[in-house]
Amino acid sequence: MVYMSLIILESEVEDMFRKLKLSEIGTIVAGGTPKTKVSEYWNGEISWITPKDLSSHNCMYISKGDRSITEDGLKNSSAKLLPKGAVLFTSRAPIGYIAIAENEVTTNQGFKSIVVNNKNDNIFVYYLLKNNVNVIENLASGSTFKEISGKVMKNLEFNFPSLREQNSIAKVLKSLDDKIETNNKINNTLENMVQSIFKQWFIDFEFPNEVGDPYRLSGGEMVESKLGMIPKGWEVGLLPDLVTVKYGKDHKKLSEGDIPVYGSGGVMRYVDKALYTLETVLIPRKGTLNNVLYINEPFWSVDTMFYTEMIYPNIAKYFYCYMKTKDLLSMNNGSAVPSMTTAILNKFLIIKSPLEIIQRFNELVGPLFLKMDSNVNENNMLAKTRDSLLPKLMSGEIRVPLDSEGEAS
Repeated sequence: MVYMSLIILESEVEDMFRKLKLSEIGTIVAGGTPKTKVSEYWNGEISWITPKDLSSHNCMYISKGDRSITEDGLKNSSAKLLPKGAVLFTSRAPIGYIAIAENEVTTNQGFKSIVVNNKNDNIFVYYLLKNNVNVIENLASGSTFKEISGKVMKNLEFNFPSLREQNSIAKVLKSLDDKIETNNKINNTLENMVQSIFKQWFIDFEFPNEVGDPYRLSGGEMVESKLGMIPKGWEVGLLPDLVTVKYGKDHKKLSEGDIPVYGSGGVMRYVDKALYTLETVLIPRKGTLNNVLYINEPFWSVDTMFYTEMIYPNIAKYFYCYMKTKDLLSMNNGSAVPSMTTAILNKFLIIKSPLEIIQRFNELVGPLFLKMDSNVNENNMLAKTRDSLLPKLMSGEIRVPLDSEGEAS
């Protein structure tokens, strides 16, 4: 891979970089919001991006958000049409979400985006901003909430190498992110396969019978229950019949380490101590309630995330798939922040299939989970490599060797 061909130079760094303002490498563009009560301005063909759209977006490129606007909405607001390749940067609520427009898009006023000129590389600018989010955030002002103004954004100065070297640095870093994205796509496919098998077995009741035929289609006996028709021998119970729900804990006093800390949005940081070490399922208590996670490594979860202790061995994969079929957000018990409670969870009616069938399911999907785990571990390694290289490449501490054509060698 490209990123392996790096060398460290001890001199000539300053000669290869120029200090430039962001206004010198592109045009800074703010966004806008059409009047929300004018229906003619909404649900059109023009993509409209908000900071919320980037909050759970883990790819470099973005093509659309949850909402779109019409031509009239564009003309009658301060929103601007940004070209493909524009670097989107959230300037408030929060500061520092970054993506590249995969096609023409607009944004709301929570952005100060950059239309990079042809003398600079937009992917390099994307990584440059990522490397300097803390620097930019420290320059924010405002009483109600912190924001980076257009003036501040335009006057931000950074060191820029030649376009040729920008291209090479971007290529090195993007090769890592491309591999991460490929693994994520593979895992999405594997996840869909697992959920499809779960639906076939435990919702459609077409698990293999004693001779390998689909149970229901082959005439398997069904009986009435509180949750409708279920296979004979199965029961309806409550969630505590399968798991015990536990609260996560604060982690602020823990030192840095290799143990992931999970919140409702995913991994928050890494610490040196595990809260729990067994196979489990994490269920959000606040925030993104449908972000149920399967974990098979030592971890820590904060108090916005429940973790679960399995009553029986080897049922975590089954329980994870079961919880993924539930719309937990529809059971929200909060007001300002979506919330889940143990009382709600413990009242869940569940269909209790025989453990023997759950174990057969576990054996079937186990290899798919192992492959997903392997991809996640590789992504963690790639992300650490990228995050280690990023500041060194941006400062010139590490340089990318170029061949005679200006390509990374």
